[in-house]
Amino acid sequence: MKLPKIILISLPLLFPIHSFASIGAGHVSGKISNITSTKGGLLVRVGSNEVPQNCTSGKLWMHIAEENKAMISLTITAWTLGRNVTVYTSPSSSGYCRINQVDPNES
Repeated sequence: MKLPKIILISLPLLFPIHSFASIGAGHVSGKISNITSTKGGLLVRVGSNEVPQNCTSGKLWMHIAEENKAMISLTITAWTLGRNVTVYTSPSSSGYCRINQVDPNES
């Protein structure tokens, strides 16, 4: 009788619920799905290549400038640990959307 209860309790641990990105006017929340570096800093993708509504350039990458070393370190750490983040951006209609803040949060 106890075995089925243990199995039922363990199932969520075996099959984690995937979080989906949520999008707002100046932010997007979800798991970092990809990162890459450039001479100018770090490029980031969140969720299924989601970008905030204020990013109207059509580019899927969001940019953290190279001089924002603490934000880049935090982003790489969150990506490595598989943590959810909320990324706050400045409007952009051309080029990459500029990231102003990265807020890691519990999954």
